[in-house]
Amino acid sequence: MADGFTTTAHDARLIQGLIRNLPVFSGVLPANLAALSQECWVLSAARGALVAAQAARLPGVLGLAYGAVKLVLRRHDRAERVLRVIGALQTFGESSALLTRGAPYDAIALQESKLVVIPTASLFALLERDARFARRMVTALAEGKAELYAEMEAATLLSGMQRLAGYLKELAGEERTLSLPFSKTLVASRLGIKKETLSRLLRELVEQRVIDMARREIVILEPAALRELASSGPVRTVS
Repeated sequence: MADGFTTTAHDARLIQGLIRNLPVFSGVLPANLAALSQECWVLSAARGALVAAQAARLPGVLGLAYGAVKLVLRRHDRAERVLRVIGALQTFGESSALLTRGAPYDAIALQESKLVVIPTASLFALLERDARFARRMVTALAEGKAELYAEMEAATLLSGMQRLAGYLKELAGEERTLSLPFSKTLVASRLGIKKETLSRLLRELVEQRVIDMARREIVILEPAALRELASSGPVRTVS
């Protein structure tokens, strides 16, 4: 545990619950998980709080017990691009922590959040003594890199409509109804477009009768048309 941090009984239960439920620790021996949990500590973040600053070194991998955190890139003019929104039972900072480099982003709490810090030294120790965990960590890092390539492709090769259609399709899954999880400003930043562009594209989808929308609630009227838009981009008329 970091110097100066005191773990309460509640925090200890929160840490143990998070560690047990993170996919990367699946299959790790209970004794190893118990030892790791004792070396972690909890961070509390109010809405809008800076959890991690760009270029600052992270103390370890951060896992979100509850709340939401956005990872943001900022330009010199303070315009921002949201890389990811981290939800409960997700982690961030793996590459920065293991390379002992500064974070390439700001991490900002979108709502009151509780995070668990999994220290870098403890992760290295577990990597050395648990081959199954090592394989899972390598897989997680590889998946993160693949996701980064997909993000780069979307940002450089896909139109705004393709990005929006793909995002809605991903949110909906197998369902026909969905709710935008965050404000239009945040969703637009996540897609790499302006808020005004997002509003215009949503109106086009409504006018084309691909979706119906009331505030943040969306009903997908034509799933096939949405899939087509995600792959091809041009809007087609739906009769």
